[in-house]
Amino acid sequence: MEEILFGEMPVRVAPGDPMPWPLRLSFGALLAISGPYRSADEHEQHLLETSGAGSWVDHGNDELRFSSDTGELVSVWLPTPGSVVPDSADLGFWLKAGRVEGRLAVVPGTYFDVPLTSVRWCESSGSVLVCLTEEGFSGDPAVRSRLRIAQDLDVLIADGRYVGWLLERPATHLNDSWTAEPVSPEDPELGAWLARFFALTDDDVFDVIVDGDPTPLEHLRELLADVRTEEGDRARRRIFRDALDDVIDCHTGFDS
Repeated sequence: MEEILFGEMPVRVAPGDPMPWPLRLSFGALLAISGPYRSADEHEQHLLETSGAGSWVDHGNDELRFSSDTGELVSVWLPTPGSVVPDSADLGFWLKAGRVEGRLAVVPGTYFDVPLTSVRWCESSGSVLVCLTEEGFSGDPAVRSRLRIAQDLDVLIADGRYVGWLLERPATHLNDSWTAEPVSPEDPELGAWLARFFALTDDDVFDVIVDGDPTPLEHLRELLADVRTEEGDRARRRIFRDALDDVIDCHTGFDS
């Protein structure tokens, strides 16, 4: 594959390896991040020194940033959408998609917009998180493929077009700071809790809570009660528990 269309922008697939930066799933903001920056200030400076998709003005958009010297991909900042696919959906077929080798690259100084992902799906054991654009979820492409761009992170391609991204082992990348922690051995319970969290916290559920229905909060409190932090991947279990506790606390009161 020589290029991938990101919206109307053709992006080359050049020879090269995935980015070397560790992948962070910033759990409080639900962001998949890989890049050389270690603080908000460094991130802002990085945006000024690179080109591509995204800007320091609006961090709600997807970022794919490319080197001003070589044009190669050097960072990504990918928000997780708030809508969850229907319970009957199973997007695991993306794990079987053919692998494309190479590294994304553009002409240095190129700017464009990445189609936003609109729905997410997390496999019930937490083994994979898939985020798709509207086209990627509703379409039925003839050819699906994946390109590894960072640690455990692939962009998803349907008939030569970008339609979303996929993160393997998302629980092993949970993080609550700018500094990436080393990836630890998989924690099956944590993975399953993360999948439950993603299933329980779509945008519609939060609207229901605000309207005064206590049921979603009850489910979240049941999940919180299940989380044990003195075994397994303790550091990431605590990150998960604290973020879940914050979500519950932010919405407590609407159900009274």
